[in-house]
Amino acid sequence: KKIQDEVRSTFDAELKNVLQKTDFSKSLSDVIDSFTEFASTLHHDKLYRYLETMIRNYDRMIEPIRDVINRTPSEIIPMKGNFEIHHYKTSSPKKFKTPILVVGSLINRHYILDLLPERSIIRNFQKLGFDVYATDWRMPTIKDENMSLASYAHDYLENAVDKVGEITGSRSVTLFGYCWGGILSLIYSAQHPENVKNLILHATPADFGKPPTVLESWIKDLDVKRFVKTFGNVPSSFLNIAFILRNPLEAALKYQFYFSQPRSTKEIMQFFAVESWLYDSVPIIGKAFEQIINDIYKKNLLIQNKMILGENLVDLKKINIPILNIVGTKDDLVSAESSRTITDVVSSTDKKTLELPTGHVGLCISRIAHKKLWPEVGKWLIEHSN
Repeated sequence: KKIQDEVRSTFDAELKNVLQKTDFSKSLSDVIDSFTEFASTLHHDKLYRYLETMIRNYDRMIEPIRDVINRTPSEIIPMKGNFEIHHYKTSSPKKFKTPILVVGSLINRHYILDLLPERSIIRNFQKLGFDVYATDWRMPTIKDENMSLASYAHDYLENAVDKVGEITGSRSVTLFGYCWGGILSLIYSAQHPENVKNLILHATPADFGKPPTVLESWIKDLDVKRFVKTFGNVPSSFLNIAFILRNPLEAALKYQFYFSQPRSTKEIMQFFAVESWLYDSVPIIGKAFEQIINDIYKKNLLIQNKMILGENLVDLKKINIPILNIVGTKDDLVSAESSRTITDVVSSTDKKTLELPTGHVGLCISRIAHKKLWPEVGKWLIEHSN
């Protein structure tokens, strides 16, 4: 196993260097452009949209069965627009008036924070005495493809905060933003700091003037406008392929590596729960995706306080509430450098960064995260919720 790990580590490092080179990213962009043109010429783009919608609807049909097995019980609160709110049920007494509203990523589903009972951030918060809610971005349709980032960050999130306040009687919430949900939470907190008591950012990308990850290198050469014009909403299969290509060796050999050692039933259940979540991506609404990639990833406007949403400037200096920034130093999707800058830009005097030597998913479900990181997050929450 030692030799296997050494070979794998060496090959991974060499492969990463190749994948980040400009020549490769441009070649990949050319392939995507060719595929886009081919699909558009044969009108396969429309067929692709309908097929993906059908597949995702089937997956949603069996989702309640899956949720009964692993998820924390929740009440589903329908909202106006293409999302729902989960209000998690618990027998634990509520000790704090300020509720937690988890804002999920637009790419993967919210339940990575509630993957299994023994590795559930949601349950951890409940045990501490918090009332917990989470957004669930639903399957977008062709009708939604022109919905903007402002619709998410202003309309949807504002409606969610209002609904949670209506239920709890609290005038403010603790916003917990995961990945791209952290981007939405940053934007909302800059526009409506009076409605946010605390802001927790979890693996949130913000500064793209730093050395890029593999995916960020590829994005710079992607003709996003053309891609969105052809497909409307960004297909989840496209996202899944991109995640696989960032480390194809890992994707090809991970089953062999994982099962080369004896595994307990619990370990196997966790492995397949993660695999199921990884490929349970939701298509991203086209216009919102285009804005995020062009304005935040390519032009780096958000962290420079130059981003315009609707008619409003998003000025992160207006964030002066307590903020906790959670960073994975081995995250190959969201670099630690991209996340760290956030605490330098906001005006908050009460701000803290917690770092853990783990990856994007490991921040949520790894043994070390639940042993060291999440107790610290809980302690911070308690101190800031009295």
